Amino acid sequence: MLKKAERKAVDVVVIGGDIVPHYLPGFHPSDILKAQADYLKKTFIPAIENFKARNRTTFYLDMGNDDFIAGRHILEKRRGELFELLHMEMHPFSEKVDILGYMAISPTPFGRKDWEKPDCKKQAFAPGNLISIKGVVSKKGFLEKTSLDLTSEDSIEADLRNLEKKIRGPFVFVSHVPPYNTSLDVMYTGEHVGSLAVREFIEKWSRKQYLIGSFHGHIHESPRRTGSIVTKIHNVPCFNPGQENGLGSRFRYLLLSLRDAKLKYHRRFFW
Repeated sequence: MLKKAERKAVDVVVIGGDIVPHYLPGFHPSDILKAQADYLKKTFIPAIENFKARNRTTFYLDMGNDDFIAGRHILEKRRGELFELLHMEMHPFSEKVDILGYMAISPTPFGRKDWEKPDCKKQAFAPGNLISIKGVVSKKGFLEKTSLDLTSEDSIEADLRNLEKKIRGPFVFVSHVPPYNTSLDVMYTGEHVGSLAVREFIEKWSRKQYLIGSFHGHIHESPRRTGSIVTKIHNVPCFNPGQENGLGSRFRYLLLSLRDAKLKYHRRFFW
C-alpha cells in the first residue's frame, strides 16, 4: 500500500479497518492480543513513520472487527501525528470536504465482538445472517466472554444519530460495514449482511446533498461474488474494493480524485 501511495504521489490514504493480518507468525492463537499489539508497534507504526519521513500524505484510518480494541491505545498515542483516527470522528478532508468515520458493525457469526452492535430498531441484524451473540471482547485489556444484547439501545442507528451532529457541509463517509441490500454486502452464500442503519444514513444525507461518497469493507468477498465494487444510492457512489484475506492475497485498492466537492473514480487496481 505504501509503495503504491508513494509512486502515485497521493495526498490522502484512507484505510477502512481490519488492519492487522489474520495470521501472525510465531504467535499461538491464545496470544492474539499480544500478537496484534506486537504487529502494530513493530510493523504498522514503523512503516508509516518511515513513509511520512519522505512524504506529506495524510492518513485516515481505524480498526475493523478483525482488530481487537485492546490495541487501539497504541494507535491513539500517534493520532494527530502520523494519522487521524476515524471512528465517531469528523476531520477536514480537503478545503471543501470533511471525512466522517464509523467502524462498528452489525452482529456476525464470528467470535470477536468488540465492534459489534445491534443494527437498528427495524432489524437488529440482517435477515438470513446466521449470527452468534456469544463471543469475546477485549476492552479491559484481556479476552472476556460476552453475549450481545440484540435489544440494546446502544446501536449503530443511535451512534449515527450522534455522529451526524458533527456534519457541517459536504463530506465523505467511511463505514467499515457496507450498506444493506446492495452489491457491496453479499457473502459467498449470496446473503446480504450489511447494515440497514448505514444504508438509511447514506440515503438521508445523499438526499440532503451533503454526502458525496462512501467507502466500506468488512464483507471482503462481496466484489468477487457480485462482480461490483461500486454502487450508487441516490446518485452517490459507494465503494467496497473487496480486500482479500490470507497468505498470498493481492493488495486491492481504489484510486480516486476529489475536485470541487465531487469524487471521480478512476478504476480498481490490483497489486
